[in-house]
Amino acid sequence: MKNILARGGIEFLAVLLGISASLWIDNNNKEADLDAQRQAVYRLLENQVSELIDYVEERKIFYEKQILRHDHLLNNWESIDFDTVQDKRAYTQDISFVIDNSFRPDFTMYETLKNDGKLNLIDLETVNKFGRVYKFVNNIYDLQKKEGEWRDLLEKYFTNKYSDHLKRLSFYRNFLELLNLTKDDPVVFVHLKNMRSMQGGRSKRVGVFKEMLVETQTHMSEVQNEN
Repeated sequence: MKNILARGGIEFLAVLLGISASLWIDNNNKEADLDAQRQAVYRLLENQVSELIDYVEERKIFYEKQILRHDHLLNNWESIDFDTVQDKRAYTQDISFVIDNSFRPDFTMYETLKNDGKLNLIDLETVNKFGRVYKFVNNIYDLQKKEGEWRDLLEKYFTNKYSDHLKRLSFYRNFLELLNLTKDDPVVFVHLKNMRSMQGGRSKRVGVFKEMLVETQTHMSEVQNEN
């Protein structure tokens, strides 16, 4: 009888140990799976930041050139000879093509991870930094909207006051020629000056945006090194 009880006790312990081992292995597998998912999220976010920084660098170069052209226009308003402008199309685009010149960073990967709840896998500071970067872009969008409003006001002003010119000229295709015909009008100059102000503000904020991205990138690298 005692032997039977002993064997039963041993069998019970064996079963208990088997269950415990199984649970331990299962728990370790889950931990490993979560860690793999966490590392994957960090890699995706690191790629997102790198792509955004590359985009910012490209747009910064464009905006610097745009501002130089716009400053040349305003600083030489009374004496500028538009007939001597070599690339009239590029000059026109830099000054008046608001939508084509706009800053539109792609946050697709960040938005996807956020909507899927994957950001819960990473450290809170990285989540907060990305959130601040994502929100900051609205400041740039606001300036672009105001620039577009000033451009639209200028087009409306031309339509109302210089309709005779617009019978044979296009506001976009013949923009420089229209400016040449209206150089004596201070209202035209003021509209262009306000557009330039919005462009300068955007360029500065794009610079701040890049600094925030680099800070986020550095933080993620530090977190990865710690792990």
